[in-house]
Amino acid sequence: MLSSLKLHITKVLAPLTSTIYRLGVKPNHLTFIGLLVGFSSAYLISIGELILGGIFIILSGLFDMLDGALARNQTLKTDFGGYIDSVSDRYVDVAIFIALGIYGVNWVYVAFAMSGALLVSYTRARAENIIEKCDVGIAERGERLIIIFAGLILGNPELAVLIVALLSHFTAIQRVYHTYKETVKRG
Repeated sequence: MLSSLKLHITKVLAPLTSTIYRLGVKPNHLTFIGLLVGFSSAYLISIGELILGGIFIILSGLFDMLDGALARNQTLKTDFGGYIDSVSDRYVDVAIFIALGIYGVNWVYVAFAMSGALLVSYTRARAENIIEKCDVGIAERGERLIIIFAGLILGNPELAVLIVALLSHFTAIQRVYHTYKETVKRG
């Protein structure tokens, strides 16, 4: 859902990405910073600093948006850059879920949410080997991070993880169905 805003966000961030580019910063630099901030978020959550951990989740997400916007605005997109961005996102996702388990969220919920989050990514990646686009679904990464952030800030991370678990698996199923429809159309 939020990915539909990607082009608009890219335009809004154009002045900032121009400045960042002039400073010599590359998209992969921002990806690495986002990875470190995401790992910091996981650490903060694991020691019970939920509000600060939530803030760091949002900061990590901002770096994730900014690296893509910089790549698109300054024509710095590379296959490897997209790949390493996606891998970094998965590492941050897994770290945050493990941190939530360490904090005390029910491990069954954590496992269900983490597997759903990974399946959302996997179903898209695998589908786009056989169809052009598979970015459908209600709980992409941005939505999942916002739900976790809200749960941390509101003091109910377990409910947030359960919501993410349900919505992630629903999204993965939406992508399977979308891919099925697209392949049937082709014959």
